[in-house]
Amino acid sequence: MPDKSTPPPRDADEVLTGTTVKVYRFLVTSDKPIGPRELQKQLKLSSPAVASFHLEKLLKNGLVTKNESEGTYTVDRVYLKHFVRLRRHLVPRYFFYALLSTFLSIGWLALGYFGGLAQPLSRDTIFLFVYGPSTTIILACMFWYETLNVLRKEKL
Repeated sequence: MPDKSTPPPRDADEVLTGTTVKVYRFLVTSDKPIGPRELQKQLKLSSPAVASFHLEKLLKNGLVTKNESEGTYTVDRVYLKHFVRLRRHLVPRYFFYALLSTFLSIGWLALGYFGGLAQPLSRDTIFLFVYGPSTTIILACMFWYETLNVLRKEKL
C-alpha cells in the first residue's frame, strides 16, 4: 500500500519557482555535491534551514538526490526547458539557431557583395539575392529576439 504522507511528484514547472529555481540552477551548474550550509552561503539565503527546505522540496519531486552519509545533494534529473548546459553555464537553445542564421545572413551578404552582384543581373539573380538575405536576416532577428526573451523572462 502506498505511503499517503508523501505527495506524488509534481510537474517541474510547478516546483521550479522563486528561490527553489535559484537553488536548482545552482545545483545544475555546480560540479560537486552541495550541502545546505554551502548553499546558504553561496546564494546568501537567510539560514541553512531555508536552503534545506528548498533542497527537500527538490528531493520530494525527484529533481535531486541526497547522499545520506554526507548530507549533500546532487542533481538527479536535469530539467532545463529552454536551456542547454555547457559545462557550468546555461545557454538558451535559441542562441545556437540565432548564431547559425546570423552567419548564414553574413554569408548571403558576402556572396552578393563579392560574387553574384558584380556580374550582369538577371531577374532570377536579383530574386535570389533579395529573397535569400532577407529571409535569413528575418530568421536571425526572430531567433535573437527569442534568445533575449528567454534570458529575460525564464526562471531557469
